[in-house]
This record gives sequence, C-alpha cells and structure tokens, in this order.
Amino acid sequence: MPVAPNKSIIYILVLVCIISRIPQLVSDNLLLDGDECVVAIMAKHMLQGKAITPYFYGQSYGFSLIECLLIVPFYLLLGFSTVAVKLAMLALWTTGVILLYKALELFNKGNSKLPILLILVFIWSPAWAVWSMKARGGYLTSFATTSALLFLLFNPKKTPSSYLLIGLLCCLIFESQPLWIPGLLPLLAGHFLIEKKISNLIRFLAPIVVIFTGLHFYKQSLPSFGQIPFFMPTGAELSSAITRLPNFLYYSLHGNYFFNEIQQPNFFCAFIAVVWSLVVVLILLIAAYNIIRRKAGTAIFNYSALSLLLCLGYTIFSVYYQPRYLLPLSGYTLLSLILLFNLRPVRMGILAPAFVTTMVAGIVSVITFYDFQFSTIREKKLTDALHKLSDQGIHYAFSNDNLFTWQVLFYSNEDILCRERLIPGRYPAYQRKIDSAYSHGAKTAYIAYPLYPPAFEFKTYFFINEYLVAPDPPARIILPNFPASPIRP
Repeated sequence: MPVAPNKSIIYILVLVCIISRIPQLVSDNLLLDGDECVVAIMAKHMLQGKAITPYFYGQSYGFSLIECLLIVPFYLLLGFSTVAVKLAMLALWTTGVILLYKALELFNKGNSKLPILLILVFIWSPAWAVWSMKARGGYLTSFATTSALLFLLFNPKKTPSSYLLIGLLCCLIFESQPLWIPGLLPLLAGHFLIEKKISNLIRFLAPIVVIFTGLHFYKQSLPSFGQIPFFMPTGAELSSAITRLPNFLYYSLHGNYFFNEIQQPNFFCAFIAVVWSLVVVLILLIAAYNIIRRKAGTAIFNYSALSLLLCLGYTIFSVYYQPRYLLPLSGYTLLSLILLFNLRPVRMGILAPAFVTTMVAGIVSVITFYDFQFSTIREKKLTDALHKLSDQGIHYAFSNDNLFTWQVLFYSNEDILCRERLIPGRYPAYQRKIDSAYSHGAKTAYIAYPLYPPAFEFKTYFFINEYLVAPDPPARIILPNFPASPIRP
C-alpha cells in the first residue's frame, strides 16, 4: 500500500529531528547538567517504584511526570545512561515538532510548501539545538502540549467536548512551564472573541477551575526548595530591563548559553539569531501598522503578534539574562509568519532563496553544537573518579554546589549519595540518610568539581581526575554548613 504524502512528511520530519541531533549525541561533551540529573533520577525512582511525584523534586512547580514516563522505556532499552535520557527528550521534542507542523498546516491558506519549509527552519534553529534534548522539568512538555493545543483549538473538526481537553492542556502547560502561557493568551482570547460561544468558553474554563482548586490543596504539602528568581522592576531597573530586550532576544536565538552564562556564538549561530530577530521585529511592526490603520481581516495575525510581544515582555521580570525563558518565542513566530503570508502572499520564487540560505546556515549552526560544553566536567572522568571513591568505601558525600550534587548521584548510579548545603534539599530522604551515616562514623567525603573552589579549608585532601576530595570532613565544617534537614522523608 503506498504511503500517503502527509505520512511521508511526518516520517521525514522524524528523521530530520534525529539526524540533526546526532552530532551532539555522539559527542564526548554530552553531559546531563544537575537539573537534568534530578529528572533522570526521578525516572529511575519511578521505574523502581521508589518514589513517584508529578513535580520536579523539591518543588511545587515544574510538572515532570511526562518526561519521566518517557525516560523509563529508554532506561529499559539502553540502561541508566545519559543517552537514554537525551533520546527520550528528543522523542518528546520531535512529537512537539510534528504537532506544531500540523498546527501550521491548519493555519496555512497559501502555498502548501510553507508549513514544511518553516518547520524545517525551526528544526535547524540554534535556539533549540541544546534544549531539544534537555530534561529540565517541563520545558519540553509545555512545548509539545502547546503545539497540541494550537492544533486542537483551531481545528475545524473539533467538537464542543474538545474544549474540555483544551482547558486540561492549558493546566498541563501552566504546571509544566508557564512561560508558554503568555503567548497562548491572545490566541485563546482572539478565538473566543471571534467564535462568541459562551457555552464553549464555559467548557474551556471548567477543567481549569476544578484542576487548579485541587492542586491548590495538593501543593500545601509539597516542599519549596526551588524558587523562580523573578522580581518586580521599578524606575531605573524597569528601564534597564526594557532596554536589554534586544540582547535577551539575540542571546536566546543563538542558543549558546547555560543559565545566565552567555557564550560567544559562531558566525552561523549569530547569523540565524539576527535573521530570527529581524523577523520578530518585522512582525511586530506590521501588526502595529495594521492596528493603527485599522486594517480589516488582520485580527488573528495581530493576536499572534501580541503573543510575541508578551513573550518578550515577561523577560523584564527576570533578575538576570536567562535566554531559555524565550524558548516559546520561536514557535509563536512560525505561527505569525504563516498568518502573515496568508495576508500578504509572496511568490515561492522569492521565498525559496531566503529559506534555502536560512536553512543551510541553520544546518551548519546546529551541527557546530557537537562540541558545546557548559562545564569542565566530562562524563568518563567523573564516573571514573566516583568509582574510585566507591572502591575506597566512600558512599556518602557532601558538595557545596546544588547542581553538582545531583551529577554525583546520577553518574555514580546512586552508589554515592551526595547532599547539598541548602535544606530541606530536593530529596530530603537522602539528606537524612547521609546525615545519619555521618553521625554514626561512616566513611564520607567532601567533593568539588574541577576549577570550582572548595569553599572550605581542609587539612587533608587529594585529587582524583581533577576532582578535589576531602575524606572524612571534620564536624566543625560539616555541622554548621550542612545543617540537618527538618523534613522527615
């Protein structure tokens, strides 16, 4: 039986998503950061029946259940490994890409090739080069579910009961990573204003009210180890937050960053970032012109442009540059472009060279991420050092860095339990176990990763593969700096 053209495109997209990330997957620099290790261990605990929680350990936000559920079958196939986690996240991102493509098809009223060309540009954009495989407590879940929501919301075949699912998806997006919600609000509002059916609006709101009421009571018992560092800028702070928007946008689109550490992009990443930035600015300017001139038939496009503006706007509440906060922007930009081309058709003869140039530069930019690194840690050296510690009978450790703590846990396969300084910690059960072992005289160690200051002065210490290890750290250092967790496991 011949394969339908539409199915062929889906297969091609899946293949391109996988091929585009192979350079990173085979790189010696492939590594899970500390937060990814938290999700990875959560999935392991789920597989073992040890602990199941819908949220990122130590938080009442960051719905990670879907990511963990996807990692489990990859553990069964590939074992407890970095590659298993990365492939599971790539599968989730690929699902989101396909759903986004299907949504673009729904919106497209012009050239039938536009959705596939735009989604290919998206796949090969450096903004998602690293984040397409990051297990970071809800980012990829929100991306995939937002794509699903857009496909469902604007699908002409949806039924009244579909609005219940749309409301449910909104809850899931918000609980996973609310950064996608501001971009959705204008599209949702625009849809209901145009549709003018109160019954559908009620169906949409009903699951939201019920779910959030239930979650309010459920979260009362959850820890609050992790907090989002947002602030309310005023005066000079507000002015500074607004004027940094162009840089915030550029950093997010070239993709070379880790938290608020911005790295210098190569020519191709910089080129793509500039192109995407200009497209965003152009969309905003055209929407402003439409509104000022009261152009008829531009409402949906204007709503989509407002999505971009809101995505940019919420960054003013970020204390530092955190380029990952603008990950939702690129998907909403594709949607705006489709709507723009519906209003102002452009011949493919003109568009094709622009798409080809952008895509070629994008392909090169994504491939160059094969050597992307965010720390001096290398998996082989770390696992080797941890094995040597284990061979010396050390199975309990202390670390001054919250992220490195979880890398020790993951890359030792939890053979070495490590705790951070902050309490109650992301997983209080381990903190209490380590504290108990220390108080009963078990062999312990303080460990710090390369180039990171140990924070304390130890009389006795040595190095294993550049990792500073202070065996049996004294109580005068441990007790005041690693206080006992007040929460029972």
